[in-house]
Amino acid sequence: MDIKALLDSLNEEVSCSVCLTTFTDPKQLPCLHSFCLHCLAGIQRNSGRHDVITCPECRKESQVPEGNLQHLPTNFRINSLLDVLAIKECSSTGVKCGNCDKRRVQSFYCFQCYAFWCEECITAHNLLKANKYHRVLALKDFEDQDIKDALKRPEFCSRQGHEKKELEYFCVKCEEAVCSSCVVTAHDGHAKVPLEEAANEKKLQAVATIESNKAKAQRIRNEISKLDETCQNIEAKVAKIKRSAQQFAESMIAVIEAKKQEIFNESDHEAQQSLERLRIQRIEMEQKVKIIETAVRKSETLLKRSTDAELAKIDKTMNTVMRKEVVDEREEIDCDFETLRRFIFEENEALKAKTIHEGIGRVFTFETKTVQSTAEGKGLTKVIVGIEANFVLTTKNAKGQQCYEKRDRVTVQLKTQQGHDCATEVRVKDNYDGSYKVSYFAKETGRCLTEVKVNEEEVRGSPFSVQVSPRQFRPVLCFGQQGSSPGTFSGPRGVAVNEQDEIAVTEVNNNRVQVFSSDGTYLRSIGSKGNMQGKFNCPAGIAFDKNNNIIVADNGNHRVQLFSEKGEYLSQFAGIGNLDHQPLDPQGLSVESDGNIIIADSVSDAGEHCIKVFNRNGSFLYKFGKKGEGDGEFNFPCCLSVNKAGHLMVCDAINHRVQVFDLGGKFITKFGSEGENIGEFDRPASTAVLSDG
Repeated sequence: MDIKALLDSLNEEVSCSVCLTTFTDPKQLPCLHSFCLHCLAGIQRNSGRHDVITCPECRKESQVPEGNLQHLPTNFRINSLLDVLAIKECSSTGVKCGNCDKRRVQSFYCFQCYAFWCEECITAHNLLKANKYHRVLALKDFEDQDIKDALKRPEFCSRQGHEKKELEYFCVKCEEAVCSSCVVTAHDGHAKVPLEEAANEKKLQAVATIESNKAKAQRIRNEISKLDETCQNIEAKVAKIKRSAQQFAESMIAVIEAKKQEIFNESDHEAQQSLERLRIQRIEMEQKVKIIETAVRKSETLLKRSTDAELAKIDKTMNTVMRKEVVDEREEIDCDFETLRRFIFEENEALKAKTIHEGIGRVFTFETKTVQSTAEGKGLTKVIVGIEANFVLTTKNAKGQQCYEKRDRVTVQLKTQQGHDCATEVRVKDNYDGSYKVSYFAKETGRCLTEVKVNEEEVRGSPFSVQVSPRQFRPVLCFGQQGSSPGTFSGPRGVAVNEQDEIAVTEVNNNRVQVFSSDGTYLRSIGSKGNMQGKFNCPAGIAFDKNNNIIVADNGNHRVQLFSEKGEYLSQFAGIGNLDHQPLDPQGLSVESDGNIIIADSVSDAGEHCIKVFNRNGSFLYKFGKKGEGDGEFNFPCCLSVNKAGHLMVCDAINHRVQVFDLGGKFITKFGSEGENIGEFDRPASTAVLSDG
């Protein structure tokens, strides 16, 4: 307790707000405001009511116990402060003795009697044996700690005759503090506990209530912070909408201005053409006028200078002048206005009406709350390169209930820590119930961040940290046996899988393509031996394009043939030669998502083992790789395919491995080595990827 601060504000603390003087017999109302007893009595008289009194501070009405203001609790703290005030001002005003009622400057205070004594009375006090151990101190000797001790004044019983009895017990039944006399009289037979014990228990309850309300207040403050944040977000969104609308409007204005300028330019061009024609006509007509005027002047001169004899013969001369220099009078000399092109501006009323009716855009409101919306699933924690990853997004409203909003826009991005996209084939399936199935294929290993947004706002927990691991390959199925009948093989070479998980296999010795279901059931076959269209000579690599057309590397015929899904011949390209666009020995092939065809050319360019890329029409684009055993080098690359991560998988036959590249030719990884155990190869000849990766 800061005694200095207490003493500085003491006069204010012990002043009644009604009479503006020092408290006398302070009583406390249930609203915790305190007033002098006589002030409350005056308020009660003026109100005309004895059972209820209105607090002059907060205007709250309170019940008067038994209609008697005397029964209101005494504010013992104010009484203690009044004692402190008396101690503070004793040197100037003196203190009233609690025994003889005389006011003396030289006074004492007994900490056990809780009363002031004058110098005469304190002598008698000290002579009593019962007061032998009382602590008595002269007021002039008081220090800060003594003032603190004086403030610890206990409460006394308010019952008549018990005023000197200290409250020592708490009546559980009546819920009030009582003195030792009350225990055996008014509260006899009631359950009672020591006042300190009851106080401690009530204190604990009060502390719990206080802490609970503090927590509640903090929760409310947190909600207020959320409200403030929401207000800021709304203002930010409105500002963003305005910026977007402004930018779009400006772009529309720029387009309209450009179109207006096009009309101006077109009008100027048409006008210039018409004006040029009129200018030429004007020049021609001015020349005609000049010729006519010259002939007229010559004729007038002849008339003036000729004699009568000459005038008699002037017809011949006039005819000569006019015939030479004047055009035929019957010649049309009118302006050729009819041939001029006429032009007007026709307003685009449809555009105007559409803009007026639909506007330049719309502002949508959404029930969905991204802070409540959730995304859950393995696709947000651990995924494997090339294997489809999935998770479920659930949109919710402000109450946390699942909700569906048709206009909700869901976006998903998977990025590396450097900010590069590291996912392909991101698909969002709308279940039309507020849930969305999201699938994607990761294409890079390491720690990535997945951003899940609804209406450009991240859902709860986004961005999610996703660990992308490399894929571990293992065999899952084996089918077929030696033979030439349907379903058997002789020299199987190339393998491809379409979107229906149908497996197409080329056979070098049987010179055909067989198609099976994903469980190895035979479906159909294509081709036979020959060099005509639709025939094969040692077919090698095979692939499906996005239209399910079948593309086959016809190795022995040095060409690539295209067939429909049912096996009908469509076209071919390339042919024997040593140029880049002429694969001498086409082995495996694959098709990119954009339709480019990738071919493994094992012995092109006098022994160079490389990969060549052609567009969908068969035009050469580029190549990569060379003969060798290092990463990115080949020794008889014979087959390839593109996995779900968008990586190129190449069977490097004589190196007994499969190498993985990006589509630009950059080496990514490799797996396999020479051997007969699981995970080892003996000249791997083909590879394919199922729809699940």
